[in-house]
Order: sequence, then structure tokens, then C-alpha cells
Amino acid sequence: MTDDMIKQVFFYCENKGGLIADGVDILEFARKIEAVLTPTIQLQEHHRCVKIVSDLNKEVGKKLATLRP
Repeated sequence: MTDDMIKQVFFYCENKGGLIADGVDILEFARKIEAVLTPTIQLQEHHRCVKIVSDLNKEVGKKLATLRP
């Protein structure tokens, strides 16, 4: 995400409950969230690609499934 996207998402927040922290760098916080979520998203995309390839060619799909993103 770009810094501008992070700022835009932040301004959509309505702060209706939850944790409100003063002095938090929202850009740093967003980067930490991104770092945690990226491997999960990559794995989901890998599984999606394996399914697509397997539908076209089962042998190639099996080989692709053994690889990791």
C-alpha cells in the first residue's frame, strides 16, 4: 500500500470503540500489518493458481503444488 492509501483508510475510521492509541505512527503500523498478511495472501494466491493450472493440466498442477510461493 502506498502512504496515501494508508492515510485515506485511516481517515475512513470512525473510532467507534476499539483501541485508540495516541502517538501511533499509522504508516509504521500499516507496514507491520502488511508484513504479517503478505505471506498469507501469497499462499492463498498460490493455491488459487494451482487450482487453475490443475483444471487445465493435472500433472503440471501437481508439480506446481509442490512449489512454495
